[in-house]
Amino acid sequence: MRPFILSLTSLFIFFGCTQQPKPAIKEVNTHVEITKDSIASNLSEASFSISGMTCKMGCAKTIEKNLIKMEGVQQASVDFETSIATVLYNSSVVQTDDFIQTVTNTSDAYKISEMKNSSGKKSSCCAKEGCTKDQCSKKKS
Repeated sequence: MRPFILSLTSLFIFFGCTQQPKPAIKEVNTHVEITKDSIASNLSEASFSISGMTCKMGCAKTIEKNLIKMEGVQQASVDFETSIATVLYNSSVVQTDDFIQTVTNTSDAYKISEMKNSSGKKSSCCAKEGCTKDQCSKKKS
């Protein structure tokens, strides 16, 4: 019985370990030309007031880090002393309402007001004093 199991095991190893052909890898070359003019034409700047911040290193820096992490944001700064955030962003990727959502998702204690984009127009929804995250989501649906 033992020789039978040994020969059966060796057959499984021999036939089970055959090499499979490697899949072919195809390379696709693409060329995308991005000019400084096309990037600059989509860059906008937004500034807004944030109330509810209690400290420079915790609140202001956390909001700033969360804004910088957003796709399409080139620069972001939050000044604790003046309670003003300034964001340089690609307007074809991100909108000002996304900044509001990011700040209010950081903490419900933060309230946004005086939203201004590079053209000076007020943004919709939460640019109003006392607006909350719940009110914005109700307006969007």
